Order: sequence, then structure tokens, then C-alpha cells
Amino acid sequence: MIDRRVVWVVVLVLTLAGCGGLGGLVGNVGGDATAEASETQGVIVGGVPSLVVNHFAGSVVVRDGEAGKITANLTKQSWLRVEADAQAQLDQIVMAFTQRGTDVTLNIEGPDTVAEAVRTPSADLELLVPPGTRLTINQSAGDVIVERPGGDVAINLGAGNATVRLPEDAAFRLVVTGGVADVKSEFEGVPGGGLAADIDTTVGDNPTQTLTFNVGAGDVRLEKTR
Repeated sequence: MIDRRVVWVVVLVLTLAGCGGLGGLVGNVGGDATAEASETQGVIVGGVPSLVVNHFAGSVVVRDGEAGKITANLTKQSWLRVEADAQAQLDQIVMAFTQRGTDVTLNIEGPDTVAEAVRTPSADLELLVPPGTRLTINQSAGDVIVERPGGDVAINLGAGNATVRLPEDAAFRLVVTGGVADVKSEFEGVPGGGLAADIDTTVGDNPTQTLTFNVGAGDVRLEKTR
């Protein structure tokens, strides 16, 4: 059986030209959604968590929230022409947490068939996490932004751009692999990546965290917070 995440990557990458680039991979550029729904879920953790996010496609933004709590805000949109069909498509997007102590997993599952995936819905996620959270994001397609992470970050992205924003004095180990992963960095001494990217370098003295990116097609962006 073909992994559904692989199907999503193939379908969405093949439609790049029609979407106007990676930024238009998910959802409909222009026009109002036929149906939209939002939901919020959260879990309580007794320490600094390790969070794994498995997301079929959409945008992800991660920010610091309150200590001891992880909050997920999900906005789902469909552009199918018939409203009833659009609502039915949204109903196929399911978000659920699982937890064992401080090890937490968030799964966001999308449409079950390739036909539904071609008529791409959007599932945009905002995550509020405790300071210091160790974060792993596995996503088929869409853009990922992580703001001022305090722990290690690993982003595995089929197609899209992955951005991490850090303080100007941040010190970290950077690992980048992938098919076509261009690296755009505001920190000095970072190689540019490209086809079959393979980067393992250190930025600053005495690094306190590791940033790992595996990107099939897209940019890795390291930005300084102001």
C-alpha cells in the first residue's frame, strides 16, 4: 500500500506550476472558501515536553505558550464548489493528541483518497508550546514556521518552506538534508544548500540546540528575531 503522505507529496509537487510555486501548494489562491471550521485542543504536561506533529498538509506556526500546556488551534477550509461536499471534506480532517507523560504526539489526518487530495483542502495549525519544548514536525506539504524555539527542532517536510526564527545571539548546530533544499540564512557561515543538500555545521560558540531539516523541495530559512 502506498503511504498517503507520499501520495500527497506527489500530487502537490506535480501541481506546482498551476499553484504559483510552493506558497500555493495548499488551498486555493484567491477566492473565498466554500466551508470553514475551527477547533482547539490541548493537553497538560508535567515538565518540558517532547512533541511530535504529524500533519498531512497545510501551514504550521509554532510559538511559545504557557508552561505545562500545549494548545493546538486548527483552521480547516475547503474550496469545493458544492457546500455540502466542502463540509464533508472538512469532516475528513481529524486532529487528535496522544500522550505518555511528557511525550506528546499530535496527528492531523486529511482526506482518505487521492481524488480528495487533488481538490486540496487547507488545514492551518497554530501551536502554542511550553518554553524549551523539543519539537519534531513531519509534514507532507505546506510551510512551517517555528518562532524562538528553546529546544531541539527537527522538521521533515515533503514540499514547502521551513523557517526558524532565533535571537541574534543564538548558537546552534544545523543539519540540512533533502532533494532540493536551498538555505537562506541571516546567520553568517551557513552554506547555501541546493540539490541533494548535505549540511552539518555549527553557528556561534557553545551551541545549545540542534536544528535538523529534511526537505524534499523548498527553502530552509534561518531568520533573526528583532
